Amino acid sequence: MGLKQKIVQGGFLLASANLLAQFVSIGVNIILATILVPEDFGLVALATTYIGFVKIFTVIGFGSAIIYERKSTQRQLSTLYWLNIGLCTLTFSLVIATIPLAAEFYEEPRLVNVAMVAATSIVLYPLFTIHYKIEERDLRFKLLSKVNVIALLIGAVVGISSAYAGAGVYAIVLQSVIANVTRLILILYHSNWKPSLQFDFGSVSHMVWYAAKFKLANTMLFLERNIDYLIMGKVFTPTILGYYSFAYNIMYAPVKRISTIFSEVLFPSFSAIKDSNEKIISGYFKSKQLIAMVAFPGMSILSFNAEWLITSVFGDKWIEAIPIVEILCFAGALQAISQIGSVVFASIGKPEVSTYITGARTVLTILAIYLGCQVGILLVAYYLVIAKVLSYLILLVVLFYFIPFTLRFYLKHLWSPIAAVILLILIQVASVQGFFVLSPIGKLTLMSVLSGVLIVMTNLKILGNLYSVLTNRVT
Repeated sequence: MGLKQKIVQGGFLLASANLLAQFVSIGVNIILATILVPEDFGLVALATTYIGFVKIFTVIGFGSAIIYERKSTQRQLSTLYWLNIGLCTLTFSLVIATIPLAAEFYEEPRLVNVAMVAATSIVLYPLFTIHYKIEERDLRFKLLSKVNVIALLIGAVVGISSAYAGAGVYAIVLQSVIANVTRLILILYHSNWKPSLQFDFGSVSHMVWYAAKFKLANTMLFLERNIDYLIMGKVFTPTILGYYSFAYNIMYAPVKRISTIFSEVLFPSFSAIKDSNEKIISGYFKSKQLIAMVAFPGMSILSFNAEWLITSVFGDKWIEAIPIVEILCFAGALQAISQIGSVVFASIGKPEVSTYITGARTVLTILAIYLGCQVGILLVAYYLVIAKVLSYLILLVVLFYFIPFTLRFYLKHLWSPIAAVILLILIQVASVQGFFVLSPIGKLTLMSVLSGVLIVMTNLKILGNLYSVLTNRVT
């Protein structure tokens, strides 16, 4: 099987797995949202963000180096394995030692126990991360897809059962922890690689350096995506933070899953053709086109129908989250096509470029949150949309510097999703102005059908090629 076919079929497998995972996650969130209260979601968001904040300073994560290196010796892999365990143990110790201080800072004593339970995942990650990345490097996406789906399902069952049993906020945490335990067991069972008692830092120093640069980029990305919780956790109550977390997850969860599919496939694939900028930029824009075909109309439809969808599905207690969802959906559309940009720089051996870009985006995010917090949560959401627009423009400028492309080439890949958004805006305006009267489900159906037809009819070639590769007709 050729590289092209492996890439597309791998993407299809991950897409199928993530689509199933998305439906499961939506179902779980609906159930948990009807049992738990907004305050629970705000508390978990604060706890997991704090843990992630500690991890960015202590855990490097060597998976990127393993994928980029392509071929690593047993000595190198074993060294990275033991080094990873040491760093994660240090991180776990720091979280346990400092979480009481964080609870005092946020004036939320319940944060201590919630964070301690959530922190157990830290000691699980290093036990299977190297194994997982080896499978990803070797493009074994079928195995990884099965593992992730099974882990999600088992975690979902535990989370829902715990919520019904009265576990409260801990139901959300246990869902994640149990999913990681399941992932650990399955990966170790299927992996052919086993660590040996070897440690030679000199043999992996160049890999550690590459991983450190990659990690620095991811650190800035983490800050960009989570600095809002760290700041707003001090300014707003857990309940308001819960509304924001709920809205952000509705917007970001689909975006994250879509982008993760492409990142997991593109990084190892681009690394295999890292000497061909033309192939990389072509693959990048085709991937961006596929993402935009789903994210642009999907996020717009969600925004324009948020009131009916949220009250019908999640209940009236989440009404306060509706305007936040309506605003943040447009930030989600931009974030969807921005998120895989770092893959290009990592693939050409310059992950530090992503650090500079994400650093600028983090500054914009902090500024948006600071200005918005002076008035209220809705203004925060509006300013975040502006920050995402400016961040995307920065990405395009830097990408053009390293791998030039024309405006025509750019519009060739994105004009159809943009046209779909314009069509949806026109339908929304016509509905609001009273040019036609439809029931909420009627409007949702009309928007979905018309935008879907437009996307399919204007992208027949790329969809046809995708189908051909998936059915082994293109080699």
